[in-house]
Amino acid sequence: MIIDVSIHNGGIDWTKVKESGVEGAIIRCGYGRDLTRQDDSRFKANIEGALAQGLRVGVYLYSYAKTEESARSEAAHVLRMVY
Repeated sequence: MIIDVSIHNGGIDWTKVKESGVEGAIIRCGYGRDLTRQDDSRFKANIEGALAQGLRVGVYLYSYAKTEESARSEAAHVLRMVY
């Protein structure tokens, strides 16, 4: 089973997640353009917690892009968050 998590899930006990049989998590890094105010403030804690439990992880950005310029900004947002 894979779960989807973001700031909306609050603090997550990743040990309990692992013990429940979850194998991985898709973790939101933010939404929209490459603006720090649109970062998911729980991203770092979520990615570190999942990895510490040996879970597989994936990352996503909630997209609002309607133009190529916006899509490029959103791609930059993801890259900034994962590197």
